[in-house]
Amino acid sequence: MEDQWRIAAYNPAWRHLFLETAMPLREALGEKAVRIDHVGSTSIMGMDAKPIIDIQISVSNYEDLSNYKREIEAVGFVFREENPDKTKRYFREVPGSRRTHVHVRQTGSFSEQMNLLFRDYLREHPEDRTKYAEEKHRLMALYQDLRQKYVEGKGPMVWSILEKAHVWSQEIGWHPGKSDV
Repeated sequence: MEDQWRIAAYNPAWRHLFLETAMPLREALGEKAVRIDHVGSTSIMGMDAKPIIDIQISVSNYEDLSNYKREIEAVGFVFREENPDKTKRYFREVPGSRRTHVHVRQTGSFSEQMNLLFRDYLREHPEDRTKYAEEKHRLMALYQDLRQKYVEGKGPMVWSILEKAHVWSQEIGWHPGKSDV
């Protein structure tokens, strides 16, 4: 298994890895999943990233975990109950499988929309995409063995980008496009 705790150059195969995973999720969840989207840095063409696929599943019945947990687990993911982020339910790959993060969020919630806006903004703004990639490389060099410090270190840059993305969204009348699958 490749070391995925590193920043890798953009790889067009990430889109295919997303589809290979998302299509069985779509089949298992059917209409319970309002959207299934490729999010995170691997979803942004040209963006250096940790080679970990992030999938966001948007559901209209978020609070009822039994509404989707069994289906996601049947596809090969494990529910991570200890997740401290209360805006999502978090699933990971079964041990020995390629690292994949599945984030289940409430349709229309701030966290769902924020992730889609962040992705869409960086897809359209190469200068900010480059700055963000450079910051990720810098932080990985500093905090190779301190994952939480790496994650925390990205915060100021992420919020700066989100501020610009908010302005951009108002200028163009942004709304999420069609679901990726």
